[in-house]
Amino acid sequence: MIPHRPTAALVALAALVVVLLGACGVPVDDEPRPIARTTIPPTSTAPTTLPEDAGQEVAVYFLRGDRLERQGYTVKGEATLAQALGRVLEPPPEGSEDLQTAVPPGTSLLGVEVADRTATIDLTSEIGDVSALAQKQAFAQLVFTALAFPSLESVRFEVDGKPIDAPTDDGNRAEVTADNFDPPLNPR
Repeated sequence: MIPHRPTAALVALAALVVVLLGACGVPVDDEPRPIARTTIPPTSTAPTTLPEDAGQEVAVYFLRGDRLERQGYTVKGEATLAQALGRVLEPPPEGSEDLQTAVPPGTSLLGVEVADRTATIDLTSEIGDVSALAQKQAFAQLVFTALAFPSLESVRFEVDGKPIDAPTDDGNRAEVTADNFDPPLNPR
């Protein structure tokens, strides 16, 4: 038997493989070089940021029966505590027949300040136009709407600029936290 010698075809195939593998390499420069803008393809993906006017969602609490329920609303620009509170001072949106508010009509927000993880909410005197359970429900709506902002831990209230104690399940309190309300007024 005669051993096979590489034929010309095998030699040619090996040479072709070497040439092709060499063509796959990346040329090495001695130093960095700029890339012309024309060599960079344009991106085909849409931007990942939302337009500024798209708004953000705020959580607002209304009553469904005797329990608080969170509703999300889109507001223009950056979501602020004042926007969220302004929304809870309005009636529930149309199409939400099951939702109610205990906040008395005509109650307005005079101001809101945040310091040391506590919001101070200044309301008009109409907030006092309800009593007993309805008043506690109204304050619970305001408290949980404010506490939906993760930077807040407690809420204080003022009426026409004067501090008041808010009704809770733990009695009237100068500073209110989520723990001062029991279910069904504590949705957490």
